[in-house]
Amino acid sequence: MKVIGLTGGTGSGKSVVSQCLREAGAAIINADLIAHQIIKKGKPAYDELVAYFGEQILQEDGEIFRRKLGEIVFRDKEKLEFLNICTHKYIVQEIAEQIQETKEKNQSKLIIIDAPLLIEAGLNEICDAIWVVYAHEEVRARRVMQRDGITYETAKARIANQKSWEEYKSYAHEVIDNSDTLENVQKQVESLMKKYA
Repeated sequence: MKVIGLTGGTGSGKSVVSQCLREAGAAIINADLIAHQIIKKGKPAYDELVAYFGEQILQEDGEIFRRKLGEIVFRDKEKLEFLNICTHKYIVQEIAEQIQETKEKNQSKLIIIDAPLLIEAGLNEICDAIWVVYAHEEVRARRVMQRDGITYETAKARIANQKSWEEYKSYAHEVIDNSDTLENVQKQVESLMKKYA
């Protein structure tokens, strides 16, 4: 059972591709979901983050206020680096466990690690291939605006803050173009499933 890393910049439509892959019989491991879980109260990354950032990042119920944490790290590269180093090790550990469980169940055609920071977390090391989701920059900006309720300028700034398309492409074994229709994406997913599963 092959392990595929699925990545792409914000607004590229990774979640749409991920959903198509799930429907085609792939097991999806969602790194974002894991990232949310590992910073909850009582989980390993929680204490490290509170010790470093202080109680300013906590909500009234004691859970980490992710938006507040996001605001802090997006203004400070050093703090963002700490956040990534702290959380990535726990994310990688959890993903490795989920891969093992999925292989033991043996019910899926492929295992997909859906991870925006696949390369940064070093997850590409455990993948048999990397699939990168592509969409035109204007399409991405519009999607991010709609999804997050932000201005065009903010959306463009977020895109500019990430790796360039050239950099993503340099890691890609396959590129899935998601600039167009859902039908087009489904066709690409179907042919990749045939090729790899």
